[in-house]
Amino acid sequence: MDEGVKEGVHGVSREHGNCGNCQEERGAWIVAGAVLLGALIVAASVLVSVKPKTGTLGTDATAPTAAQQPTQPGNTQVKSGVVSLDDDPILGNKSKAKVAIVEFSDYECPFCKQFHSTTYDQIVKDFVDTGKAVLSFRDYPLPFHEPVASKAAELANCVKEVKGDAGYFAFGKLYFTNTQANGKGLPEGKLDEILKQVGVNAASVNQCAASEKYKDEIAKDSSAGQAAGVSGTPSFVIGKLDAQGNVTGELVVGAQPYAQFKTTIEKYLQ
Repeated sequence: MDEGVKEGVHGVSREHGNCGNCQEERGAWIVAGAVLLGALIVAASVLVSVKPKTGTLGTDATAPTAAQQPTQPGNTQVKSGVVSLDDDPILGNKSKAKVAIVEFSDYECPFCKQFHSTTYDQIVKDFVDTGKAVLSFRDYPLPFHEPVASKAAELANCVKEVKGDAGYFAFGKLYFTNTQANGKGLPEGKLDEILKQVGVNAASVNQCAASEKYKDEIAKDSSAGQAAGVSGTPSFVIGKLDAQGNVTGELVVGAQPYAQFKTTIEKYLQ
C-alpha cells in the first residue's frame, strides 16, 4: 500500500486492517473539532463586542455612543472655524487681545470637566492674564445630559446677571470642580454652597434659573456652535479676533493637552 494511504491522523503508519481503534479515534477528533469551532465563534463574538464605539475621542458627541476616553496627541487634521464672541461672557481684555478662544461646552460633560481641571488654568495664566488672548464661554448642552446641563447653563447666566463676567467664570470653575458629570449634577446641598461662594443670593438665582429666562440665549449658542462645525464638547474655535468681535481660525476638538492649545494659540498671535 502507498505510504500516503498508510499515514494515520496521528502521523503513525498503520494498515487499515490493523486499525481497530480508528472508529473511536475518529469520534474523538470530531468532538475535539466541534469544541475548537465553538471556541473560535465565541472569540469572534467577544472581539465584535469590544470594538470601539464611533465618535470623536476626548469629547462627548451628540449621541450617547461617543467614545468615553481622552483624545491622544497627534491629531494633525485642521478644520477652519469662524464664530463671533456675541454677547457671551469674556475673560480677558478684548481691546488688547489679538486672539480669542471660544469654548463650546456642557457643564455636565466629563471631558469638559477634565479640560477645566487639567488645562484651563494654564491657558488663562499664559495667554489671558498676559493680555494676549480672551476666552469666551458659549453653552452647548447635550441631549443625554439633560435636564441638568441646561439648568446649569441657566444658573451660570443668572449669576452673570448679578455678578457680571467675573462671577460667571467663578461659578463655572466651581461647578466643573464639583459636578459628578454625565447628567448627575452636583452633590446634595453643593449648589447653594457654590452660589454663596460666588456671592449671590441662592434663592434668587435658583428662581431665575427655574424660569428658564436664558433658554433662547442657550439655544442661540448651540446654533452658533453647529454653524462653526461643533458636534461634541468641549470644542474650541481659536483664531484672530477683529474689532467687531469676530473670530477667524480653526476648530480644536476635545480635551487636548496644553501643548496643542499653546501651539494653536501662538500660531494666531504671529
